[in-house]
Parts: sequence; structure tokens; C-alpha cells
Amino acid sequence: MSRLRDNLAAILQKRFTLKNPPEWFIDYFGGGESASGVKVGHQAALHYTPFWAAVRIISGTLGSLPFKIYKRLDNGGKEPMPGHRLYPLIHERPNDYMDWLTFAETRQAHVLCYGNAYAEIQRDGTGRPIALWPLLPDRTCRKETAEGLPYYEVQLPAGDSVQLADENVLHIKGLGFDGYTGYDVVSYHKDAIGYGIAVKEYGARFYSNDASPGGVLECPTAMSDAAFKRLKESWNEQHTGLSNAHRMQLLEEGTKWTKIGVEPDKAQAIEAQKFTVDDCARIFQIPPHKLQSMEFSKYSNVYDLNSDFYCSTMLYWFRKWEQEINYKLLMPSERGSLFVEILVDALLRGNVEARTAFYASGRQWGYLSINDIRAKENMNPIGPEGDVYLDPLNMAPAGTLTAAPADDPDDPPADGPDPKDDPVRKAHIDLLAGHVRRVLTKQANSCKDRQQSETWWNAHRKWACEVLAGPVVAYAATRGMAEPAAGSILEAKIYEWINNGVPLPESFAEIIAEDIIERIGGHHGDG
Repeated sequence: MSRLRDNLAAILQKRFTLKNPPEWFIDYFGGGESASGVKVGHQAALHYTPFWAAVRIISGTLGSLPFKIYKRLDNGGKEPMPGHRLYPLIHERPNDYMDWLTFAETRQAHVLCYGNAYAEIQRDGTGRPIALWPLLPDRTCRKETAEGLPYYEVQLPAGDSVQLADENVLHIKGLGFDGYTGYDVVSYHKDAIGYGIAVKEYGARFYSNDASPGGVLECPTAMSDAAFKRLKESWNEQHTGLSNAHRMQLLEEGTKWTKIGVEPDKAQAIEAQKFTVDDCARIFQIPPHKLQSMEFSKYSNVYDLNSDFYCSTMLYWFRKWEQEINYKLLMPSERGSLFVEILVDALLRGNVEARTAFYASGRQWGYLSINDIRAKENMNPIGPEGDVYLDPLNMAPAGTLTAAPADDPDDPPADGPDPKDDPVRKAHIDLLAGHVRRVLTKQANSCKDRQQSETWWNAHRKWACEVLAGPVVAYAATRGMAEPAAGSILEAKIYEWINNGVPLPESFAEIIAEDIIERIGGHHGDG
């Protein structure tokens, strides 16, 4: 026995000191004790549903987004590099036993719980990465040599340790004041997590005991040992558990039941559970609605909520991963010309109506082509003709427009009449301006005393399309344009001047009407 104790002491001394044991040793004994009396370790914390949900949502979101490699172009743009030898590692499989989603998700879960995530970088003879192997955060530690050079020490299950060079370890770290190692999240917040676990355990025990507070049995006379034992066993058998709720009990020898304790509603158990969810959201800087706490959120503003999740939570972790990968996985000669970026378009994608308005605006103002739009919607390009960008009508760089020279009487007359003198065009502008004025009047009156919601603006845009469709389609027919094409022009224009939710004066009616007519006239074949 003495020999076994000495061997165990030697192993412990070799691996750590009992004054500062590693996290895996603390977790083995149930974790550290919190102020609530509940032992909180990393495994116990994951049993707490809000903590689990926060870790799963953040790590799952990061793992599900694609990591792309780009080449910097001289004009400031970027070019995808799917043929780069690093692309399969960070997009498909970092090693033979794990896909990238699992690898990234697990590493992110480690940094959320332990404050650090590690992976060994396996390189070929030329120093290029060929595989990434996960390392356990509770058995990996960053250290420095006597000369101040950083390295990582990994404890093996057998008790031995190996040392890895700093450049061969991918290290994603959370908040830490030394800048080299992140703080252990569970250890730093064990009291908050322990309180949440205690509230859950209290509710579970409350319902397991017939969903009733505790109490005592009072007997006016002394009971024999046999009678006491029989009463205790009978009571526990018939009144423990939800299936035995509200059952009748016969009490002997004048015994009475007296309730003690505090009612759950008086103890505000439900409010306490809500607080623990919000408290967990604070730890991870995650919006409460992602943990299904919808008290101050509505499903109608889901796009804004997703944007909040991106800005408040995920952007921080995206930059952590991108900077570490760019420095550790790219060769020194590649760092200036290549870079890795996480594609977040899927995370920020809005609803169909918002995307349609964005695409219409981009196409109209010339910064999106048909193929650009199809690529964002995960559709194949239509060919070279889909790469054409449009020039906005009546737009030119500032200062480039000059006054037209006066007509020379000796010059021959211009071919054909001025399109602005077309009586059909003038009539449709007057007709359309009246309808636009109606839309602007309603818009101004509705926004006079209060700020309208996005739902109201969406309905207003839809109503404006219906009101203006008649004269627009009628004029388009005179110009040889099909109704769907005219409707697209009208919808794009409406989203242009109603999109910002700013009421316009009625004096804009003729300007808007003339712009719509001009666009239709500029798209017909013969004029």
C-alpha cells in the first residue's frame, strides 16, 4: 500500500502540484464548490441548459460557416483560391478522422469553457501544414523557456509530457490579461453557473416530492418504534413523486400534517430561472433571444436580432480565428498576398423582401451584376452576359457636366423631335404624378405624430406599388415593354425613395414620376 501511495505521489508531483491542480483533476472530483454549495466543473456546467445552449450555438455557428482563402489583388479586391493546398484543411477535413465542422465546433467549445483551444499543426518536410490534430485544453499549457521562448507542454494519459514549438500549435484564446492565455470561463463564473444549477435542482426536487413544500407530522403522544417506522415508510411510499400527487393518507393516533417552507411562487422561482438565463447570456455576450429568452424580443425583427448576434457575439470570434490561422497556417512568404476569411453572408442573410430590395438597388446603381446576385442566392451564373454592370441613368461624376452650347443657326436640325415634347409621355407623367402625390400625402400624415414600424413601411411600399401600377404599366405598353419589366422598375424606384423611412414632401411627386417614366423610356427597343 505504501509503495502504491509513493508511486501515485510521484506521478502527481511530476504532472502538477496539489496547490495548483489542473482542470481535469478538479473535474474528476466533481469540480470546484460554488457559493451556492453546488460543485461546478466543466462537465457539470454543460449539464446546465442555458450554458449548454450558449456553447452549442456559438460553436455550431462558427463551425457551420465556410472558411475561404483569398488572394489580394492590386486594385484592392480579392480572388478566391479554392485550389490552394491549405483549402482542404480548413474547409473539408483537417485530419483523416475529423471533418472541419466538428474540428472547429469542438475547438470553439473548448475556448468557451476553458478559455483556450489548442490544435497541433503537422507539417511536411518543407514546413507546410498537412494536418491539424486536436489537443485537450485541460492537458495543454503554454510555457516559456529560460530564454523567454514560448512553447506548449502537453500532458499524456500515461503521465509523461511532450513539448511542442509555438509555431506548431494553433491556439485560439479568449480574454486573458497576459495576452498569451485565456481565463478559464467555468472557474471564473462558477458562482453564477452554480446558482443556475441550484435553481434547476431546487425545482426538480420540488416536483419530485409531490410538487409540494416540505412539512412535519405532529403526534400528540409518543409513538412506538414500530409505529414510527410504519408511518414513515407508508408516508414516503404514498406521497413521493408526481404519480402520487394528491393521494389520501390515513393518520393514526391523532397525528397531524403541518406544512413548512416557502411557496415557490413566493420565492420567485420562475423569475430566478429567467435571471439565470440572462446571467448566462452575459457571460458569453450572446443576445438572450438566442437562448430562447424572448421577453424583450419579437419574431418580426428576426433580421435585426441576427445582426445583433453577429456584431455582439460572433464578430469577435471570427477575428480570433482568422488572425490565428493567417499567422500560423500560411507560410511567411504568403502572409502579405493571401489571407483566410470566414464567409458570413449566410449569417446576415435577410428575408426575401429585404434581399429583393438590396438586389434591386445594387442592380440599379451598378454595383451588382446578374451573376453577382445569382451567386449570393447560391445559383449558377448565366454566362458572360450576366457580368454586365449598368450605369445609373442621368448620373455623371461631379464637375463633368457643362452647359450645352447654343444652337448654331447654320447647323442642320437634329434628327427627330425632342422626347420630352412627346404628348403621350407628358400625359402619363401628369397622371403618375397625381398618384405619387397621393402616396406621399398618406406617408406624411401617417408619420406626422409618430414613428412607424418596419412592418408599416413594408405595407406602405406594397400599397404604393398597387396604386402606381396602373399608369406605369399603361405607359410601358406604349413603349413596347412587358408588364413584369415595368413592375420591376416601379418596385426598384419605390424601394429607393421609401426604403429609408423618411417622409418626402409632395413637391417630389413630379420628380419621382418623371424618373419612373424616363427609366421605362430608356428600356424600350425603338423609342
